[in-house]
Amino acid sequence: MALTQREKEILRLIKKNPMISQEELSKLMGISRSAVAGHIANLMKKGFILGRGYVVRDFKGVTVVGGANIDIKGKPYSELKKHTSNPGHINIAPGGVGRNIAHNLAQLSLPVTLLSVVGNDDEGRRLLEETRQAGVNVEQVVISNTRRTGIYLAILNAIGDMDVALSGMDILEELNIQYLESKMEVIKNSEIVVFDTNIPEDSIKYIVELCSNHNIPVVAEPVSIDKAKKLIGVLDKIDYITPNKEELESISEIKVENDEDMKKAVKLLRQKGVKNVIVTLGERGVYISTAEFEKFMKPYDTEIVDATGAGDALTAGLVYGIFNGYPLDVSAKFGLAAASLTISSPYTVNPFLNENQLKNIVKEIVK
Repeated sequence: MALTQREKEILRLIKKNPMISQEELSKLMGISRSAVAGHIANLMKKGFILGRGYVVRDFKGVTVVGGANIDIKGKPYSELKKHTSNPGHINIAPGGVGRNIAHNLAQLSLPVTLLSVVGNDDEGRRLLEETRQAGVNVEQVVISNTRRTGIYLAILNAIGDMDVALSGMDILEELNIQYLESKMEVIKNSEIVVFDTNIPEDSIKYIVELCSNHNIPVVAEPVSIDKAKKLIGVLDKIDYITPNKEELESISEIKVENDEDMKKAVKLLRQKGVKNVIVTLGERGVYISTAEFEKFMKPYDTEIVDATGAGDALTAGLVYGIFNGYPLDVSAKFGLAAASLTISSPYTVNPFLNENQLKNIVKEIVK
């Protein structure tokens, strides 16, 4: 069975201090000792606490399934002019939604395994080496001998927002059910599974059904308007989803022109079974809808250098909070903090992102 938010908070405190008393837990949580005892009994029944002395079940971390590719980004020195050549800066670096999320998670000190595919070429070797150096387990990534490593080509405007992009990701068709079946034990031994919709629709169905059968929380990153449609048939098996406004429209099939439309679309997703919806709103922050609350959350102020990768960082920060047992609104603040650190750098994954930076930005931390 899945954990309640309160159980997650208690489990986080117990992991931090296995010798903590129920009285101490009661004071830290602001609930009665008898309530603490009840939650601990439930954690034992669910197999998350294995015996006296709070022997905690050991988790292997987060598994991310998704794209790994080379990013080529161009940013003009001044206003972007169409139908002509623009002087500007061009950057080539490792990318891919799934890979970026995994890279961010590793920098936040979470144990993370990437399931993806790269070509047997220089770009693929670069991706594997740099992702490995970041701390991500890439031993399960398959190397294709028939397709080249994926390429993402983006043209930014003068303030760092994407103007247009092309995505050459045919190689991700090899992230099929056969491949995932060979990695079943990796997935089953995860505390959280994150996937992006660059992978085939059948593979998405396989992942969410496997995770549902083993009570593993699933985080879905919709990626784009067209690819988000792959989620329509599996909404009842998604624990967390992070669409932007356009992706929300695509999944819900409701035109979103204002906040009331957005809330209507979010409500539909939750009626179809999504447990937690986190809508990313750019400069407005996020809108969260759960069984417990609905709220807007503002972003942290920062100068935008390059907005590429902000969504991936936000998802990683969110997962960091969930993994560590924080309430969803605090987890979202970690996501917003990670996004702010990313857009204030010229990198798709800010190499200086770490736990301490997040905690310095997010002051409302559960002790």
